[in-house]
Amino acid sequence: MAQSGNQKRSAADRWQSLPSGDDIASFQSYQEAKNAIGTLLEGGVPAKALSIVGDNLSSVERITARYGYGRAALSSALTGSWIGLFVGLIVVTLGIDMTLAPLAAGIVIGAGGGMIVGMLLFSSQRQNRPTFRSMQQVIATTYRVVVDYEHHGKARRLLDTADGQ
Repeated sequence: MAQSGNQKRSAADRWQSLPSGDDIASFQSYQEAKNAIGTLLEGGVPAKALSIVGDNLSSVERITARYGYGRAALSSALTGSWIGLFVGLIVVTLGIDMTLAPLAAGIVIGAGGGMIVGMLLFSSQRQNRPTFRSMQQVIATTYRVVVDYEHHGKARRLLDTADGQ
């Protein structure tokens, strides 16, 4: 049992540090590094012996849209209409009214109520109001493929063969 505990500790240490081994290739894009890993896996290199290490990381925030009163109203109305649709479905399912009128009424009332609540919340955030929507990602300048020392020769031959084709 003591050996089992040591194995668990070494596995945890492995995930909390940079991988050890040799750099066998360096790529400008993550997709190229993934393709190299695919080649190595198909060639029989064990998955646990491989890693992709990104160097020179940059945090990139890409602006996707402007966010003002119009977009806030539309977003809030759509959210409210989903809530209204849900309430309308409950009314129809419980058999209170056997027509589809509760669905339409729920969507319209929900959209109106959602828009009012959304505009109140948006207007109350004067200092911290978002003026745009964005997407954040971390991108590396280069991606290194690292292989454990014991599989270096085989991995090098596989990548050299793949480059020659």
